[in-house]
Amino acid sequence: MKFLSRLVDVAVLNLMTIACMIPVVTAGAALTAMNNVLIHLVRKDETYVWKMFITSFKQNLKQGIGLGLLFTAIFAVAGLELMMLRSIDAKSSTMFMIIITVIGVCVFAVGIYTFALLSRFENTSRGTLVNAVSLALGNIPRTLGMLAVWAAWAAFLWLLNGIYLLVLLYGLTIPGYLCAMIYDPIFKQLEPNEESAAE
Repeated sequence: MKFLSRLVDVAVLNLMTIACMIPVVTAGAALTAMNNVLIHLVRKDETYVWKMFITSFKQNLKQGIGLGLLFTAIFAVAGLELMMLRSIDAKSSTMFMIIITVIGVCVFAVGIYTFALLSRFENTSRGTLVNAVSLALGNIPRTLGMLAVWAAWAAFLWLLNGIYLLVLLYGLTIPGYLCAMIYDPIFKQLEPNEESAAE
């Protein structure tokens, strides 16, 4: 029953996240709220998915919009560059495509930490980004583990021909939940330090 209850919670959370990401401009705030709920689920806290999501979404709306637009712009530019390079038949274009892809993967990793940090710690947008880069570089095994989770999930969906119902119910929250399990130990080490600093 607990397992089924958790599946329902994760499905509801995924639907809420997708709905709040539709305007695009609010995608960052939606991902932040999703991470906040996922951490509570991982820690087996008493979780009210709807209430916690809305509260976190509102609290982090301003910073979430700014950071979300930043990452959206980066991926949009990278996507356009890759499309342009694919139309060029040259060896150099392949090299540039590899470089852009590697950079995109690195930015994606930083993005995972960014919205997770924003959901748990108060900081400026710049400070959150700096900390995200530091955590990504300082915890390479965990960073690679999270990238592997997303890669495996993408491959799984591709093999199933991207079943829309699965994407709708669990497209973001299943890999997000697994990533929360990976980065949560790092956050637990940081949280006492934050509490001490606040005192």
